[in-house]
Amino acid sequence: MDNNHHKFDSLSIANRVRELFLHYGIGKRQHAKELSRILDLSFSHAHRKLKGQSPWTLEQINSVAAALGETPAAIADMGVEQEATAQTMAQDAIFFVAGAEIACVGHIGDELPAGRQAEFVALKPDQQWHIYRADDAPLGKRFWVELIEIRPSHTDDERLSIAVLDDSHQAADELAKYLDGRGFTAVAFYDVGSFCQALQQSLFDGYVVDWLIGEETADKCIEAIRSSDNPDAPVLVLTGQLGTDQRESEIAKAMRDYDVLGPYEKPVRLHVIEAALLRCFNL
Repeated sequence: MDNNHHKFDSLSIANRVRELFLHYGIGKRQHAKELSRILDLSFSHAHRKLKGQSPWTLEQINSVAAALGETPAAIADMGVEQEATAQTMAQDAIFFVAGAEIACVGHIGDELPAGRQAEFVALKPDQQWHIYRADDAPLGKRFWVELIEIRPSHTDDERLSIAVLDDSHQAADELAKYLDGRGFTAVAFYDVGSFCQALQQSLFDGYVVDWLIGEETADKCIEAIRSSDNPDAPVLVLTGQLGTDQRESEIAKAMRDYDVLGPYEKPVRLHVIEAALLRCFNL
């Protein structure tokens, strides 16, 4: 298989999209939200894509270009390395293998000339790319396939991500597991330090936080969320100390200052938290 071809780089595309967003007056803190809108992605998935951590397909490049009134060439250099024997572009595809149909991303190159052999080939009988082992492929124009990416987490990328913070490992894990089973991707945290550190690396679509974490309140965590690139993310506050004047006063101030939702009394009623999140996301 030839390797002297150009493969479009996710990070370079992400950098160019960010540059174009700035050029068209879209502020840095609005980039992920705007990309989420254009491509119908969760905020967290859009954020990863803008950091070059998620591959771009040709359809996504075309969609962003169209939304900005640009050509795809403004985002990805479609004319580089014309002398190479093949170029590839990541395409959403269906991989037909062993009787199964598997959603994938295929890096698909030029049409194969007569007599050239390839292990895998792509055909496009309609608007969807199909990938086969060459011996199993139906008749039609065959295109060279350099790489087939099957990512179990691909579906998770489309799910809304929720961070759960509770110093009770059991409570945090139970809520995260429940939300996972209800169509979210939930991650449990048990202390303020690890939670705030995670926010520097990844942003979530929503947050469920216990107000009292050890000897600390969640005030620092909520402030970090509201100062992040996803400042409008819904924040649900939990507490096991309703009826305590000091805690109620603290939570009331957080509701005024940071627009948090709640408080939701512990022990947590799982279906109530789910319903609140669904309402926040208009689902």
